Amino acid sequence: MRLEMISLIFFSFLACYLLTPVFRSFAQKKGYITALHPNKLDTRRLPYLGGIAIYISFLVVVSGYYIFSNPDYGLNKLLIFIAPVSLIVIFGLYDDIKELKPLYKFIAQCVAASILVISGIRTEIIFLNKFSNILISVVWIILITNAFNLLDIMDGLAAGIALISFTSFFLLGFLTGNVFVILICLVLAGAMLAFLRYNLPPASIFMGDVGSQFLGFCLAVISMDLSFSESGHEIGIVIPLMILAVPLFDLFFVIVMRLYQRKSIFLKSNDHFVFRMLKTGMSNNLVLKVMLLISIFTNLCAAIIYRASNVIGSLIFLLVMAALFSFGIKLSKLEMNK
Repeated sequence: MRLEMISLIFFSFLACYLLTPVFRSFAQKKGYITALHPNKLDTRRLPYLGGIAIYISFLVVVSGYYIFSNPDYGLNKLLIFIAPVSLIVIFGLYDDIKELKPLYKFIAQCVAASILVISGIRTEIIFLNKFSNILISVVWIILITNAFNLLDIMDGLAAGIALISFTSFFLLGFLTGNVFVILICLVLAGAMLAFLRYNLPPASIFMGDVGSQFLGFCLAVISMDLSFSESGHEIGIVIPLMILAVPLFDLFFVIVMRLYQRKSIFLKSNDHFVFRMLKTGMSNNLVLKVMLLISIFTNLCAAIIYRASNVIGSLIFLLVMAALFSFGIKLSKLEMNK
């Protein structure tokens, strides 16, 4: 098993490491580079099809694993998963090339999430009925997909947060013996390590909507497939919120700020945490380090909650949320360029 896990990381790393510069060159030749926008603080023109390299690496390594290792566990879930996640990738790629209207992007996400949930991969919260679990699952997938989509605004940020999150979910999958989660986390963690070689400051390529939506969708799905709560430990239900606290809190922060300014939440915005932190005079590298450290901290808190009692777990969760809320209040007072 250990050799298999090492092999998954190695081959996904190798595949993404080799494919990323290929798609970087392709994007440059075809003109698929970031456009200038009044609300964008980053004025560089960089290729943004790195997400295709991540997705293809994932497909190649996972397919190779089942072809050459011939295991029978986890295959049914993987087959259910491939179709909707590929739909997300297709629409994400179209959005990168042609730019989809927000409504069409939302519809595509709803369709992909519904296919997956109706096929059987969804939350199983014991005190809720089947319909409620289906509804929560669809909302959760759309929420995390968009949270990661909006997080891809700084060199290394989305990929770094994804790597931390996949590592945490892998450990939980390993502890619970969930092969489906272990497989996805190992393959995508390897791909993230390789992609960061090209995406850390100064980045030479972005993952684009195709990559950020793909990663967000994957994280939403594996978080639903894990069991966090059991009788006497109901607080475990907040563990995914803690692991994904950074993208979720940034998403809600932007939404609140846009509503406060009476502007559409679907418009591009410079209200993100990182942009406001940059406004204080912090360097890009320092902001990235702070965001990654915050994510590591919330993930460590999630690990503590996994073993803690309901009382201790609730206290940790409330304290972390209070700290993030206080941080958000301070950043919200900064004046940003309109």
